[in-house]
Amino acid sequence: MIYLVRQGETDWNLNKKFNGCTDIKLNQTGIAQAKKQAENLRNVDFKACFSSPQTRARQTCEIIYGGPIVFDDRLAEINCGEFEGTDETADSLQLFWQAIKTGDKGTEKFQIFVKRTLDFCDMIMKEHKENNVLIVTHSANARIINYYFSGKPRDYDFSLGIIKNGGLLIFEN
Repeated sequence: MIYLVRQGETDWNLNKKFNGCTDIKLNQTGIAQAKKQAENLRNVDFKACFSSPQTRARQTCEIIYGGPIVFDDRLAEINCGEFEGTDETADSLQLFWQAIKTGDKGTEKFQIFVKRTLDFCDMIMKEHKENNVLIVTHSANARIINYYFSGKPRDYDFSLGIIKNGGLLIFEN
């Protein structure tokens, strides 16, 4: 089974700001969310654990899992470029989704982001099939991972959030 946890809440999540590559720590709510997942997953025998190297994911992962962690750059959040730290409004989100189509405004091109996240998923399926694996990452990565383990549906809407901060999704591998 694949156990996918989204990093706990940060102050930027709370204030609805683009997080992206900016390295932000968990707030007290985020720490509590990670502790809750640690309790939920305490009886799972993980054969591998992977995390984004960004501080908020690292903190979440270290609270949940006491064993060795592989920090994988493919699990880092999408680079939001000029949007990082700005308010997530309906207008700014629309501009962001336009920008990532081409990598405009310093953003990471969406196709490149998808490819690196799917490469990670392919590695999991190749090297960890039928093992319990813990993955701690971010909202955008979780959307791609969900897409992958949902069978890559043609009508998948990448703009929809699928997991809240500190949330858990479980997939068969």
